[in-house]
Amino acid sequence: MTPEKAPVTRMYSRGIIINQNYQDILEKTNLAGFDDLYNYPFGKTLKRIPERRVIRFELPWQGRRRVFYLKRHETESPDIGALARIGIRRAGASSGMTEFENLCDFRQHGLATVTPVAAGERRVGMFKYRSFLVTESFEPYIALEQLMELHPNRLRGETGSHYKRKLIEAVAKTARRMHEAGANHRDFNATHVLVGPEAADGLPKIALFDLQRVDRRRWQRFRWMVKTLAELNYTLPETLFSKEDRLKLLMDYKGVNRLSLWSRFQLCWIMKKIERIRRHTLKNRIRREKAGHQEGKSAKDGTAL
Repeated sequence: MTPEKAPVTRMYSRGIIINQNYQDILEKTNLAGFDDLYNYPFGKTLKRIPERRVIRFELPWQGRRRVFYLKRHETESPDIGALARIGIRRAGASSGMTEFENLCDFRQHGLATVTPVAAGERRVGMFKYRSFLVTESFEPYIALEQLMELHPNRLRGETGSHYKRKLIEAVAKTARRMHEAGANHRDFNATHVLVGPEAADGLPKIALFDLQRVDRRRWQRFRWMVKTLAELNYTLPETLFSKEDRLKLLMDYKGVNRLSLWSRFQLCWIMKKIERIRRHTLKNRIRREKAGHQEGKSAKDGTAL
């Protein structure tokens, strides 16, 4: 089994859960406890919003520097479902612990993901938690979003068209295997799909990350394909992906060369879902712009006073 699909052996130490392969490096660098990792003071902040912060940092190990990402979740109140899972398979209630378990579960089913290193959570009030997740850099994999933005020519022309068809097939098969394993990545889009080197079958390797939100409700399975392909399609620019490419994505997901009447109905359903996503995104953008305008106006009025 390839490293990106290898199952994770968990270790429990000082209130956190550790991937056994990283026990030595964390202990030797004094990062094997909750406070050590949650409050890690070094590194570069890549993303910061009120509810979480993502930090890139490096650790020296065996003659080279290895790159890690710390996702630190501020105080949160988990939903009822998460609280109910406490104690089941030693599952946590927080976002950090939930994502670690999801990464392990995907790998257990042969689905490639970024490598989980450690996670932890701490209760800080009635049904309130702080948590973190650490993963290792997954180079040479690159986000599909970055591939399209930085290397669009890889998807253009005769050579690019051939590669694009392989890429579409690889992504579609990954989505299908994920659903067959009984899970649905609720943010399956170009940002969270990683593209790697070519595999033995000639298709690009695909891996997933940001598995904080995963749906396992079996009674919702009939909607998984529609939601997944609609969200993915929304993030694929029309300048690079044609209608034929999007049709191929559906056919490769289903493993067919021709769509049945039911599949054509699902295709229409997907297209309508894409439009709903587009309207919802536009509405949120307008709302944020209005809020920013009001804040700017209030600040200006306050200065005038």
